[in-house]
Amino acid sequence: MEQKPVLPAVVEEEAIDLRRYLKILQKWSRVIIAGTVLSVLTAGILSWFVLPPVYEAGALLLITQPAEKERVVTQQEGVEEVVRPLTQLPEMTINTYVGQLKATALLDRVIKKLRLDPVLYTPASLAGMIKATALKDSNLIEVKVQNTDPVLAAAIGNTLCQEYLQLISEKNQEQMTRSVEFLRNQRDECDAKLSRALAELNRLENQAPNLAVLEQEFQRKSELLTSYQAELSAARVEAEQLVAATESIRRELAAISQTVTTQTYEAGKGYTGSEQVNPVYVDLAQRLNEKKTALAEKEARIAALTSLTAGLSNDLQRLQGSLSAKRNQLERVQSEVKRLQETSQKLAEKLTETQIAKSLDLGASTVVVISPAEEPKQPVKPKKKLNIAVAFVLGLMAFTGLAFVLEHLDYTVKTPDDAAQHLGLTVMGVIPLADRRTRSYGSYTEP
Repeated sequence: MEQKPVLPAVVEEEAIDLRRYLKILQKWSRVIIAGTVLSVLTAGILSWFVLPPVYEAGALLLITQPAEKERVVTQQEGVEEVVRPLTQLPEMTINTYVGQLKATALLDRVIKKLRLDPVLYTPASLAGMIKATALKDSNLIEVKVQNTDPVLAAAIGNTLCQEYLQLISEKNQEQMTRSVEFLRNQRDECDAKLSRALAELNRLENQAPNLAVLEQEFQRKSELLTSYQAELSAARVEAEQLVAATESIRRELAAISQTVTTQTYEAGKGYTGSEQVNPVYVDLAQRLNEKKTALAEKEARIAALTSLTAGLSNDLQRLQGSLSAKRNQLERVQSEVKRLQETSQKLAEKLTETQIAKSLDLGASTVVVISPAEEPKQPVKPKKKLNIAVAFVLGLMAFTGLAFVLEHLDYTVKTPDDAAQHLGLTVMGVIPLADRRTRSYGSYTEP
């Protein structure tokens, strides 16, 4: 058996009938009007007779020291960059000043200054009476104080400004005092290090052998070594010349005879020959011996000069090592002395600057009260007309909503429309209410 598709049920939307809502408003009009009038009367009674009048006193502060932009350090910081935050006056933004005006320590000073009841006036309650605002695009701060007593409101505003200036000066004094003490300790410590460095430098300069003596000794031996090396070179040349001359004489000796034969004529005997020592050979032999002797002397001199130059070279190397070590020590100590002198001078300058900053009245120099608080003549609260207007609107809305809620909760049938609405049936007729005085008949048919 084929199953027919089930069609979704059509939900009939109830049309909005404005006449019905108007009937509801008409039905509960007395409740709405009575509730609205009651709200207005309540707001009027509270505004005129119950709520105390609140007065507002205002003061105006001028910040004469605007905060500078943060400085970006692109190079390695020195002593000046390290001690700069200790010697500069505090730099604060406008919002920092505004935040400090409601600080607990400042409010405690105001309470004590005015001798206010500590039970009724605490820093928290006093902060609720004070409003500090930075005016846009300016260095002005507006301070407003609200209180039921106009004289007390003005007194709190003026005392707050005066105590704030004094508090800034005192905090500056405390900070600068700590900075002066710190800089003085750093300077004393730096001076002590400088004294030790100067003593070390004096010891190194006067230590035997000192740098000047070592340099003179090095210079003298360098010149002596140069002289010996030149003499050694000349001796080697002369020795080579002597060797060449000796070889030449030897070759000549080898080429001639040691003796020569001479012919002499004697009577009766005729010519006779006799051998004699060759004088040339003797001369060459004598010259050879002289050259050998001279060569031996030169070789001895060369050996002596070689030994002397080697010894001087070793001495110069040792002296050069000593000079380098001595120079390095002196340069290190001199650099330390120079650095400590510059640091001590910079610390002394910053100490003077900090002492000058300490003597300044920072409160009076950075914040100026250009408009003190005056006693207000008219209260700012309660705003009676505004309260009545708000009460009228809220009462009308609240009791109108209450009328619809009561109508929604009412399930009784009083009219033909109620029967049609609650029972979902069509009204065919209405039986009128009859009493003894009036007899009336009628019928009602729903169209």
